[in-house]
Formats: sequence, C-alpha cells, structure tokens
Amino acid sequence: MKKFYLSLAMCGFAISSFAQFPAPYCAVTFPSGSEPISLVQFAGIDNATSAAVAGALQHEDFTVIAGVVVAGTSYPISVNGNTDGSYTNKITVYIDWNQDNDFDDDGETYQIGDLVNSTGTGTPISSNILVPVTAMAGSTRMRVVKKFFSVGLPCNAAGFGQAEDYTVTVTAAEVCTGTPIVGAVSASATTICSGNPIGLTAVVTPTAGFTYQWEQSVDAGVTWISLGAVQTNLGYSVSSQEVATSYRVVVTCTGSGLSATSDAVAVAQNPYTECYCTNEIDYTCDEGDLIMNVTFGDLNNDSECSAPTGYTNYSGTVATVDIPKGTTTNISVTVGPSGGGWLYESAGVWIDYNHNGVFDETEFTYIGTGLNEVLTQSVVVPEAAMEGPTRMRVIVTASQASAFNAGVVCGPADANNPFGEAEDYMINLVPSLGTQSFGQNSIAMYPNPTTSQITIDLGKQVELHSVGVYSLSGQQVFLETVNSNTASHTLNVSRLATGVYMVKVITDSGTFSQRLMKK
Repeated sequence: MKKFYLSLAMCGFAISSFAQFPAPYCAVTFPSGSEPISLVQFAGIDNATSAAVAGALQHEDFTVIAGVVVAGTSYPISVNGNTDGSYTNKITVYIDWNQDNDFDDDGETYQIGDLVNSTGTGTPISSNILVPVTAMAGSTRMRVVKKFFSVGLPCNAAGFGQAEDYTVTVTAAEVCTGTPIVGAVSASATTICSGNPIGLTAVVTPTAGFTYQWEQSVDAGVTWISLGAVQTNLGYSVSSQEVATSYRVVVTCTGSGLSATSDAVAVAQNPYTECYCTNEIDYTCDEGDLIMNVTFGDLNNDSECSAPTGYTNYSGTVATVDIPKGTTTNISVTVGPSGGGWLYESAGVWIDYNHNGVFDETEFTYIGTGLNEVLTQSVVVPEAAMEGPTRMRVIVTASQASAFNAGVVCGPADANNPFGEAEDYMINLVPSLGTQSFGQNSIAMYPNPTTSQITIDLGKQVELHSVGVYSLSGQQVFLETVNSNTASHTLNVSRLATGVYMVKVITDSGTFSQRLMKK
C-alpha cells in the first residue's frame, strides 16, 4: 500500500558497485541508489561523465585528474548531475587542505548549492572555493558529494546520490611586501531573501601575509561599519541581511602596514512576498490525501486536489479577509478520506506574522488529525504581529499527530511519503478590535538602521501611551510607558543586541508598528 512503500534498496536488494579507494580516505556509499554527477570543473579539472542513472557507480575514483591552485586564491567551481526526477540534490565539496587524510577539519567543507529537477545535461550550479592561505603545499584529495534532499557527509552511507574523488595540487602563496592589490569583491547572490546566508570573497594579490576587515553599508556607501573582527582568512559569510546592503573589504599587508580598500558589491533585498518556499518534493494528493475546504474568519474556500505538485497559491484568487491582531480566531480544515487503508490525515497552519518571508516554527499552529472530516483549532494572532497583507499556508499530510512537524512547510520531509497537499492564502492583519490605526504616511521613525536611538515622529499631537520593542517572533524585549501628550518621542535602543526588531507605538489615536534594524 502507498503509505508503506519501501524501495528495493531499503529491503536489502541494492547492489553496491563501490570499489575500495586508496587508504586511508573513507569510503562513500548510497544504499538507496546511485544518481550520477555528470560534470566537475575546478582549477583545471574539467571532467564530464555519463548522466545516465542506469549503471552509475556510488563512488568514482578520478584521482588521476588533478587541479592546480595557489594558497590564498579563490577559484570558481561548477557541478552538474542527474536528480532522477523533480527532486533537489545538494552538492558538497570536501578538500583535505592540511593533508591529514580526512575531511573533518574546519575550512575543508564547501556547500556549492542545490541541483533541482536536473537531467545532468543542462546548466550546472556554480560557486567559489577559497583556498586557505594555510593550505599545505603539495597534492591532496578533493571529494565531490551529490546527495538527494540533504547534505552528503564525506563518509556518507545513506540515501541516493554519488561521490567523486579528485586530486588538487597546492602551490604555496606569495607573501606581500608592499601595498595589496585588491580586485573585485564578489557575493554568492546579487539579491537575497531574509534568513539566507551570503558568501563574500575577493581577489587579492600577492596571496599571503594579509589581514582582512570586512565592512557593510546599508545607506548606499555613505556610512561603513565593521563586520566582526579583523581576520587572517579572506572569505566571509554573512548569516542574513534584512535590508539592501553593500559590502567591501579592507586588506592590510602585515609586513608593510599598507592597506587597500576594495570596490563594494551591492546585494539587493527581495520583498518578503517573493521569498516563500515552495515544494522541495511534490506533494501527492490524488489518492485522497488532500485539503477539501479551508475556513478562517470570513475566508471559506472549497478546493480539489492540485496535481501534479500538490500546491496551490490562492493568495491572488481568493478574497483577502481581515483578521484582528491580539484576537483568537477559529480555523477549520476539511481533510480527505485518504486511501490504501491509511487512517490519519494531519493539518497545520503557518502565518507569517513578522513578514520576513519565512514560515517560522513560532508561527505554526497544529490544527488536528482525522480522516474525511472537519478539523478545527483556535489561532491566536500576536498583538505584535505586522499589520497588513500577510501570507498564510495550510498543509495536510498523511501522518499521525506525533509525526506532523515544521519540516513539511516547504514540501514533504520524506520522498517515500509525499502524500498530502499545501495551500497558500493572503489574510489582512488589522489592529485590535476597537483600535483605529495610524495612516502610514502620518508617522516616521528615524534613523533606521541605528546604533543608539530613534526618533518617532507622530505627525501631530497625540496622547502617547507606550512604546514597545519586540523580537521578530513576537517576544517583548522591553516596554516604555509614556502617557503624555506629544508629537514625537525619542527612544534609546543602544543596549539592544545587533539585529532586527519590531517597534510598536500605542496612542489614543491608534497603533503603529514598524521594523527596526539595530546596528
């Protein structure tokens, strides 16, 4: 039956064609099945191989093929492969820079990116690999791992995929003596959504004897602030950005004390409305594992199975309904009858209260588990939620309550059990009942970003009751009670940790909320 599907590999019928690699490097196996890497290009390595799944080995030895690199220099890498359908494969590269016969040390792992629905013959994914200044001279091992759905470990022994081994020959870096020459700064993305990392690097010559200070600007290069401390490695990773930001690096030659500053690279910020994830694996809803109706406030939408992806975005076709903040509203989801003797369908809902384009775990409400019935639960909308149009995602999966989790919000967590359906809606979060909101053009908050304080210009004399600062998950950081008649108010935020917050102003004329970036 469908919910109890097991692959032949899981039943012990997979045949391994792996040949032992030269010791002491560990072996790699993919017991669920081999899915080939079809191209690796890096530092002179240009190896194209068959993209056919049939006959693909689990681990291939191409160590007779060598690339040549210089310590301290960045090199592009491109990888392609066959995902064997509309699936996501993650590409990871390991290089044993200290030549200790393993890939376990810091700085030896590179996440290249995701291959999605690839036959292995189209456009490869590309990234950059920065060779550490401390890389030992001589020949060492490079391992390219391609794995379905999750990151393949250097000694992988599970799932679908393939690994290939190559040789990389390292040449020692040239030590600087004068003023560094700094070429172009590059970023791993030119536009990005909140919560995604950005990799930064630059071309610097000679290649050793430098320190690096990365800087960022959120006002188009007028003001620059340091990103972390001075470091001896060139590459830098930014965990996330919340507004459009420019980046540059100041390079200093430690022997001469002379410095040079790179040109900046700008990384744009995608609107949060363009950042919601969709199916990493398609949902299957044509066997009864589906959403038949969603009712939330005045929203009432009947639907059928949305094959073949199992996902429908109703945010542009179903009327937006008002949901007051700080209130509790029932949501009802009618789940399908399933099939094949399965007895459980679980439902949950995510609402992007902080407008960051991500369905966070704190924004999830479990609705219920049943079969061919209406499941109902109460949704508590935080008072600190952002006002305005807000995305809501409803998901039904063929699982018991204990197995329903946040991992399904971007698609099924397991390709062997993809049964369910996802639907997106747009709701409009409005002020609490009985509270009149400010017009968006009547107030201002500046400077934003800030390092120490902000001024809230209310646009007119009002009775200001309080100013609160909240984390993006809705937790109150602090609350300042005012209770005075004023047209503006200054708030000291110097003690806040660097990050993004929500500022909520409550007056006798209504409420106002705005995002704040603390530098």
